[in-house]
Amino acid sequence: MKDQKSLYQQWYPNTYQLKAYPLEGRKALTVKNRQEIYQRLIKPQRHLIEKHKKYQMSSFFVNQHHLIDAHWVFETVNIDENYNRKLKRYHLHCQCGKAIKYQFILKSKKTGETIALGITHFADHLGISQEVANEIKKGLNQVDLALDELLWLKDRGYTFPEDLWQQFLYGLYRNKELIRPYAYNQVLVERLLEFKAAAMPIFVADYLAVLNEIRAIETRVQEEPTTTFKGNKQLFERFSNDFEQLEKETEDLKPKYHAKSYELYDQWQKIEKTERSKVFEDFQKLVEATHLKD
Repeated sequence: MKDQKSLYQQWYPNTYQLKAYPLEGRKALTVKNRQEIYQRLIKPQRHLIEKHKKYQMSSFFVNQHHLIDAHWVFETVNIDENYNRKLKRYHLHCQCGKAIKYQFILKSKKTGETIALGITHFADHLGISQEVANEIKKGLNQVDLALDELLWLKDRGYTFPEDLWQQFLYGLYRNKELIRPYAYNQVLVERLLEFKAAAMPIFVADYLAVLNEIRAIETRVQEEPTTTFKGNKQLFERFSNDFEQLEKETEDLKPKYHAKSYELYDQWQKIEKTERSKVFEDFQKLVEATHLKD
């Protein structure tokens, strides 16, 4: 059996080695730096940043059980990335009329009415303490810091790591021939394709996760030696194109679920089968709770 690494190296001798990618972690930006870099992004890249920021914030809120109210439920958060009070540049407002960067949408459990509030009135409306309000602000800052990593990478000329992605695809190409293929992280693949489409660098954590996925596939290949695999460069490249297209079509058809559902599925991908029952129970409770609201 040909070693999968050496075969890939024969096919792509000039691009086999991975390019340098900073792995030291996130970088905090000033508000000014953040806005300057954001303004230089093209529309698909801005959309990607906004989508992930909104998702992370929604995930943060659905996990804050002390924000559960008898009459109102957190619905979503809108974000004004161009917010600048000094320049009077803003387009989101609290119900009181104040310009805001983060607009929190609450929905009445009884009537379905929605209201848009800034952080101060959001806290007041739910009757939460100043301590909890400060915890919310801290959570929002952490989301900003997480997205700063992408902006920092983009500002320094990094883009989507095609070399890493191609090696991962080769691993998946090899993996499909195994009798017991490795169960790769599908959530990670979907996220990578989003970033690839926008030509954006990926999170350092995702870069490391891909390396781990490649190693895991290599380990599975070593555990299951076979003489039936005959790598073919043209077939691999066809597989790569088909794989990306199929994943894109699947994503387009996928319904949009509650933020908590994605988080639970992500956990499901990471844990052992013997531990999955707890996650499945949590998911069932979420589905039942959603049906009760309907």
